[in-house]
Amino acid sequence: MDLYNSIIVAIWLCVLYAIWAATAAGDPGYGQVAFLAGGIFAHLYLRKRKLERPRIDEGELEIPDAKFSVEIPDEGDKYYFSEISYRRIIWISTIVSLISISFFIETVTYQQDYLKWGVISLVFGLIVFIVPIFLPVRDDIETLMKRAEKERTKAWRKGKFDRADEEE
Repeated sequence: MDLYNSIIVAIWLCVLYAIWAATAAGDPGYGQVAFLAGGIFAHLYLRKRKLERPRIDEGELEIPDAKFSVEIPDEGDKYYFSEISYRRIIWISTIVSLISISFFIETVTYQQDYLKWGVISLVFGLIVFIVPIFLPVRDDIETLMKRAEKERTKAWRKGKFDRADEEE
């Protein structure tokens, strides 16, 4: 069974269950009609979307290879953090900010005497959470290659691929 038929079967099973549940709950009939109409509209919408889709034989689809070259200029000390260290900073800052914000929520919930420490921890947690946004990060060559491959594939699927470049 393909995806389209699976979705249609799932929609109608949900509609039948909803109609049964509404009947068991004592609905006078308006809910059943609404569920039935919703199922019909969903089925017609999916059918319309399926008929609009261009037909592509996945077996014949082949993404052409492309040459990839990256020239990264030496910018000196402009970037301080590699991607690996940046990920560690993000994890640490997220955990610290969650702990400090949870401390704030605890002080507000129980209305304890040290509410000012809770507000200070809230501000501290927000600052720690936002700080990694402003850190300068150096992209690794692997990340640049993955990003370029993704953009090339996306452009090729949208039809923005120029065949003249491939022939050269």
